Amino acid sequence: MNMEIIYNKDYRVLMKKQIREQLLFLLKNDYEFMMVVNRDGVEFNPTLPEKITSQFRDFISFAIAGYSFSSAFVNDNQFVFEAGFGEENIGAMVYIDIDRILQIVIQENPIFINVLATTSKIEPKDSMEVFKSKARNKKFFSKNKG
Repeated sequence: MNMEIIYNKDYRVLMKKQIREQLLFLLKNDYEFMMVVNRDGVEFNPTLPEKITSQFRDFISFAIAGYSFSSAFVNDNQFVFEAGFGEENIGAMVYIDIDRILQIVIQENPIFINVLATTSKIEPKDSMEVFKSKARNKKFFSKNKG
């Protein structure tokens, strides 16, 4: 299957627009929802303690309900809301890059899936370049000076 479409700039713009419109629709019509988000597109302000962030995996689920829902808004490139985390309910503003939202779910039913959230934002040149770019693979390309 030819997956170059996921790196097509116009397709990425289209997906970002669709996600943004989905979020605006849900907020405008008072639909609380869950979302699954690629961790590389999430920021917390203030920064959460390590004991909380260390429990996050590559994808994080957020319930956008109650106070989080009432504080939520969409700007050009981000979905923003306030939430409490951990046993102490530490409050933080959550900033999510819209294009890193993988899934939007209402009552256990996915209503939107964004395949781009699982990919790099930059198109790889070729498989060898990707292999070389990983730090753990640099040892295969270092010159032996002995």
